[in-house]
Amino acid sequence: MQHAPPPPRPPGTRAAFARPGRPLPKPKRAGLCLGLLLLALGAPAARAQASWPEVALPAQAQSYGVGQQLGMNGLPMRLTGFATEAAPEQTAAWFRRTLGQPLVENRLGRKQILGRAEGGYYLTVQIEPGSDGRGSRGMVAVTQLPGAPQPQTRETIAHWRRLLPAGTQITSHLQAQDNGRFATHLVALNRHGEQLNAQRLGAALREQGYALERSISTDSAQTAAGLPEQAAGLTLLFRGPGKEAMATITRDAQGQTSIVLLTSVQLELLP
Repeated sequence: MQHAPPPPRPPGTRAAFARPGRPLPKPKRAGLCLGLLLLALGAPAARAQASWPEVALPAQAQSYGVGQQLGMNGLPMRLTGFATEAAPEQTAAWFRRTLGQPLVENRLGRKQILGRAEGGYYLTVQIEPGSDGRGSRGMVAVTQLPGAPQPQTRETIAHWRRLLPAGTQITSHLQAQDNGRFATHLVALNRHGEQLNAQRLGAALREQGYALERSISTDSAQTAAGLPEQAAGLTLLFRGPGKEAMATITRDAQGQTSIVLLTSVQLELLP
């Protein structure tokens, strides 16, 4: 009796993904915020499949599949590559108009990173100049976050509103527990400046045993690299015994400030 040959390996399944604590390979790196989010949330159990959100590409862009569904540190992910004749700034402007708000922006060298949460998924777009110096190329990542978001209790919302400047709106607060760690992902909006938000957030984290390790200014990094100015912002890196956190604070041209906070704590250290 002859056995049927095994099915062919889907394209993209040989791609190497980073182990926890190590950076992702450059072709698959989805940005600083997303990278820390994936590291913090670990490898949760799979949940029921839902309708994956679609990220539209510019009309003139050529797309290519990297993998219909991949896994990164246990989180289901779909990747799509694209190339377009439009310059990186034009391409980034198109995604800013179409991805929705709140939108978090970062830079990694020549790469522009745009990201936002949508339901139980995190959308990331990475844009960089084309390989021949003309046009732009990029990668779209849609990552399924672990579990259904826990209900936002009145106590949790009130707690973060007390910690952040007056008038802050908490738009998302996710929690996950896995691999001996407890992780949180918080998104907040207000109309205060980056420095005030950084001071209030830093004070709150110091009370929780964190110490500021590094502060990165988006403005100074862009100026030093000779890049055009984008939304003003700060990236703050914190660390404490058995815990780490990253906060990204960006202010857009309309005066709205977005705060994204990611934390990861060893379970045995929780009260």
